[in-house]
Amino acid sequence: MMILGKKYLSGLLLLVMICANVQAQEPVNVTRSDNKVVLAGKVYYVHVVKPGQTLYSIARAYNVSEKEVLIENPGSSADLIIGQVLKIPADPASAFSVDTGKQVEEPERHILKEGETLYAVSRKYDLSVEEILKLNPDLDIEDMPIGQVIILPGKTTGKTEKNEMAYDEEGIILHQVKRGETLYSLARYYDVSVREIRSMNPELGWGGPRSGDVLRIPEANTSAAEVFAPDSLDIDTAQVAEELLADTLAEEEEYTYDELDYLFRERDRMYSVAYLIPFDYKEIEPLDSLLRGVRSPMRRERIREDYLLEQAAPKAVNFLEFLEGSLLAIDTLTDAGMKLDVHVYDTKRSMYRTRQILEQPEMKEMDLIIGPFYSFNLELVSDFSRENRIPLVTPFISIDSLLLENPYLFQPTPSYKTEHKANAEYIARSYDSNMILVHDGDSSKIPMINEYKQAIFDELEKYSALETVLFKEVIIRDVDTEELIHSLSPDEKNLVILPATDEAFASQIASRLYYIRDQYDIEVFGSTYWLGFDDIEISYIHALELTISHTHWYDFSDPEYLRLLRLFRQNYLKEPSATTRRGYNFGITGYDLSLYFLSALHEDGKRFIRKIEKYEADGTYMDYDFQRVSRSGGYENQALRYYHFGDELRVTEVPLPVKPPVHEYLRPAGDDPFYYRWIREEPDSVTVNDR
Repeated sequence: MMILGKKYLSGLLLLVMICANVQAQEPVNVTRSDNKVVLAGKVYYVHVVKPGQTLYSIARAYNVSEKEVLIENPGSSADLIIGQVLKIPADPASAFSVDTGKQVEEPERHILKEGETLYAVSRKYDLSVEEILKLNPDLDIEDMPIGQVIILPGKTTGKTEKNEMAYDEEGIILHQVKRGETLYSLARYYDVSVREIRSMNPELGWGGPRSGDVLRIPEANTSAAEVFAPDSLDIDTAQVAEELLADTLAEEEEYTYDELDYLFRERDRMYSVAYLIPFDYKEIEPLDSLLRGVRSPMRRERIREDYLLEQAAPKAVNFLEFLEGSLLAIDTLTDAGMKLDVHVYDTKRSMYRTRQILEQPEMKEMDLIIGPFYSFNLELVSDFSRENRIPLVTPFISIDSLLLENPYLFQPTPSYKTEHKANAEYIARSYDSNMILVHDGDSSKIPMINEYKQAIFDELEKYSALETVLFKEVIIRDVDTEELIHSLSPDEKNLVILPATDEAFASQIASRLYYIRDQYDIEVFGSTYWLGFDDIEISYIHALELTISHTHWYDFSDPEYLRLLRLFRQNYLKEPSATTRRGYNFGITGYDLSLYFLSALHEDGKRFIRKIEKYEADGTYMDYDFQRVSRSGGYENQALRYYHFGDELRVTEVPLPVKPPVHEYLRPAGDDPFYYRWIREEPDSVTVNDR
């Protein structure tokens, strides 16, 4: 305690010595940084001192006292150095508290439950999807978290009186969230979009803001707005999500596939298989017809680019390669004695066309359905699959919500949650490194980034007290990468976590890191999308020792893989070249999925579902490890392996690093800082003893 006392006493003495100078300083305009770092379980802004900035002006910009800045940055003084990095407490000292008003409408509201989708909600309330989207313009149908409040049609009862607002010099207001307020209601009140609020508050989680959170609200272009939040609605969305999930798990009954008990493999039986593929091939209109009546130069140029791109590589070619690969697998199995009745349907990227196909009498007699390829019509086919108890394989979709409600659905592409969990296991083994998470702050990806961070923190806590872990988050919104460089450490390994899905952004960061690699020990951990990137210099990737997780790697030294390429050349006079954004080759995936599931069907009939977790098929190139996502749900492929881009332009599969040794450390237990619990981390279990 003596040492702690001296530390704070010296800080106070230093504050007294510079106090007179602080009073005399003139305010300097300081832009608040968007970048944050987590240290000892506390969130800080990372601020780089620029010319003319003083301790007073920086403290004022972040709404903290100079004393707080000095205490959080030992060794700092009023004489700041240009380029010096300061950590500023992220919790603001005060926030603008307003009454967002009384109820102005009495709409019906639906709180999204586990496994529900927009299509299911529309059917429940006898509404069209378009009507719901019109009332919820900021709703992302591809990403709707549990607890999402969906507004439904209602009656208007009145208007809301506006409060007088006070924005600071940056045009930002700090709003403290009250119970019942949602992002939608705040957006209506401040006359801004939900997307703008999310972009200013990247720390928001899946369920939106909690009561007591402080949000940064941008100034709107206009001042008139009406409130859409009733004072009678008392919702903490995060708590609602937890309760809904708990209720779902408690009530969930296991689906046991009892109807398969009396089904046996018939050796001479003909199996029927349907492929739902969106070829949607159309004859391309002449360019002059497409440009007729278009006056905007930008619009004309965009049409011209799209025309040239479609002419060079029509989208239908990608799906044609998937079918070509599938036909090679079908030939392999029919040569082995399997009898197949194969139906190929063109869904034309149309829900109406998909519904027409499902109404065909033969569809109910299918033993296996492969497709569709888009999430907007997957729900329709998934409902049909469950109702008729037909195994359904969706090739490239990675949204796992429908898996929870259809025990016949198989998802070969791992979801983001599964990828993040696997990546976190690898990353956490470097707990003693300087870890830096880099992203572009895109508001649509913030929930995914937050989930990724939480997965990493959960893994890190198994090996070390979070107070000792150095984890930084850097947001780069433009070409300025200086704050990324400031976050690197010259004295230890720097693990740059770059979950980029945009190749331009990934290329920008990789180029910057490549040219300073001699000054720092840098390794990069990317996402599955890196396998689909074509424009990043291959030498950059290997020099930065990139590691990614993926379900496969196309190895051109593998005789079996070369054999498949020869089959493509012999049958189609070409090699499969079309890939998805996550690096999945359409032709190879078509071959793999068809060979895997048709082989399983040939061996056990529909009863293969009961053995799929242990089933292996010869001749496939992707890794499959199907695990059931819930007691009543379907199966997701969780076979992710780690691939390292190393010296001499070699790519090697690397094992998950060995777990660190057993650790013992103290963590606070409860609100009493002097009451601790021992946490002892064993290799496969955690034992907690209160003391």
